[in-house]
Amino acid sequence: MLLISTAKHTLEELLKVRGYVDGYELGIGSVEHNRMLCSVLGGSILTIHNLPALMPGEEAFMMEPAADPKPAAKMATKMIKRMENMLGSWSVYGVHAGLRGKIKGPSDFTIKGNLLPFEKCLENIRTFCELMRNVARHGSLAVENIYGADERSPAVGADENELLLLSRVVPLLLDLGHLAVNCAYRSVPLESLNLKGLRIAELHVSFLHPKIKDFTPESLRAAPMFWDHHPYTDTPVNRQILN
Repeated sequence: MLLISTAKHTLEELLKVRGYVDGYELGIGSVEHNRMLCSVLGGSILTIHNLPALMPGEEAFMMEPAADPKPAAKMATKMIKRMENMLGSWSVYGVHAGLRGKIKGPSDFTIKGNLLPFEKCLENIRTFCELMRNVARHGSLAVENIYGADERSPAVGADENELLLLSRVVPLLLDLGHLAVNCAYRSVPLESLNLKGLRIAELHVSFLHPKIKDFTPESLRAAPMFWDHHPYTDTPVNRQILN
């Protein structure tokens, strides 16, 4: 099933692709804006993502169950309760897993304070899932691999082994663009990974900035953050994402 995210698209753009896609993912946005989208797109919205019903004053909230599971579960519960009044049902609610530490803010994806062991992050995500057990009844819960702004701010699920261990705790929303960034930090081509055996609920295909032409940290530094969610350009990196 092919969906397109509502995030960063106008209603006119979303309506233009109707018939070319199977439906929509309701992306991060204000409760007012996304309520309008739900009223127009209705049953064509099949999944919801991270923070799809933000109220004024909540825009700076960082969803990071790997580092801070209780506030993440509290906010995710709010999102679901608000979505129940906007959308009948959905198949997947995907949330950001987070980094291996507290994120500084929406425009600065670096870690403040101590770096957590990966095992502690897995434990925190288990706690988050347990807190959400009786809340996410409308659809399956999934966590998304993201990326940090530098090598000192590693993501949870940054390589194939971490993704496998993470998927044993909760299904993945696997973002190939995010995974490509984490590959670049380690100078490892995306196509070299073995992703067999992962429990995947949803797959995101997002393309990287055209200046990112190979899987190296230097290539990342040549382009401005954020590196993902760019229109497709024919680069070796984006070809690997597409393939």
